[in-house]
Amino acid sequence: MNLPMRNRILLAASVLLASLPLAGAELVEKIVARVNDRLITNSEFEARFAVFISSPQAGNNPLEAKRKLLSELIDEKLLEERAKELSVAATDEEVETAVERVKRQYNLATDAEFDNALKSSNLTREDLKRQMKNTITLQKVIGRDINSKLDLSDDTLRLEYERRKDQLYKTPDQAQVAEIVIRFDANDPAARARAASRIEEARAKITAGAAFADVAKQYSEGNARERGGALGTVSKGELVTALDAAVFSDPPAEYPPAVLLSSSIHLFHVTDRKSAGYRPFAEVKDDLRARIGDDLYDKHYGEYIQKLRREAFIKIYEPALAAAKEEKKAS
Repeated sequence: MNLPMRNRILLAASVLLASLPLAGAELVEKIVARVNDRLITNSEFEARFAVFISSPQAGNNPLEAKRKLLSELIDEKLLEERAKELSVAATDEEVETAVERVKRQYNLATDAEFDNALKSSNLTREDLKRQMKNTITLQKVIGRDINSKLDLSDDTLRLEYERRKDQLYKTPDQAQVAEIVIRFDANDPAARARAASRIEEARAKITAGAAFADVAKQYSEGNARERGGALGTVSKGELVTALDAAVFSDPPAEYPPAVLLSSSIHLFHVTDRKSAGYRPFAEVKDDLRARIGDDLYDKHYGEYIQKLRREAFIKIYEPALAAAKEEKKAS
């Protein structure tokens, strides 16, 4: 926003005075940054940094972490000012509900347990309520100015589905598969011959009308023996190449030829073949809405914050932190 010349002069004077020693007194609080008429004090910054530095987003460089945090605090001050403009605030009921949610999240059954947990974090219940009130208020601002403008209609989702389905929702060829496995010593030709003979014996019983599952329980040496050889749904490319080629043969075969590997021989029963395709829109709509919502939110939030910054007066008084970009509207 454009500050009247009188305000800019007063602001410059206050900064100058803050840098001078006061006769007979000490400066009570150091100012890290100013966002319009709101101040980020050193005590506020250091208290937040003590928590922020242990978060994943802080990274390994303490100075860069301080710059990141300062940027976040500047954004918060801008949102607080926007909340005031909109007359938006969290209600006492919303704050109490949020506090109760925290208690449940950490399994704190009694008020005493809750207060002790807060104390271990150097917080009081009133501290937490103030934090919750501020967080909920800022969420309301974002909800009004950003979330309400996100287009997540079915028409938008369908367009995004067509655009992203190859990347997100493509499904390979699949089939329901059961197997009979006979194992043998790879260095024993006679054992290999006996295994092949047993597989043919099993196949003959199936051809004569025996249920594949019953024959598998009798003959198979695989892990799925007790399940009648059932492997469940198998996707193309999931098995080793030779087995995959048998299961997904072209043309499809319910009982493809037995497959001989180096130390085992496999007989398959293949049912319910499904060609490669895509998960249907109705099945993935909620997942797609969440993905698009996140993408759109990030885009709109970034644009929104940059607009607030362009319209604001932002001054950083710590030279080492000044890389946290200062922006002010041209006067």
